[in-house]
Amino acid sequence: MKFSLFITGSPTSTKACHSALDFALALMRGGDHSLAGVFFYEDATYIANQFAMPPRDECHIGQEWADFATQYEIPLYVCIAAAIRRGIVNDSEAKRYELDTSNLAKPYQLEGLGTLISLSSESDRIVRFR
Repeated sequence: MKFSLFITGSPTSTKACHSALDFALALMRGGDHSLAGVFFYEDATYIANQFAMPPRDECHIGQEWADFATQYEIPLYVCIAAAIRRGIVNDSEAKRYELDTSNLAKPYQLEGLGTLISLSSESDRIVRFR
């Protein structure tokens, strides 16, 4: 079965990003299922801010997602409108808004809601974490 994940909960005030990562790891380690992609929306977009630094004694959930995506070659999509509203921009958006720098962490990608529609059409199930 092919899954996609839709995450809306904040990485700092909810466990949505943590629970979704646990679910994604179980999917990939089980071997019977696949993951088409992960779409971060609303406050979940904060996960892609490369300048967010948790205390040393806490997990860095943004980096854990990045490591997961790199290891399993899973795309991490961040809603562009929700991200920009929260001050998260890539290089092209930083230029567009005349900002000095971008802060979108790699390998996260800014995408529109059309990408979420595409994920849902190519997946058997979409699982939401909020």
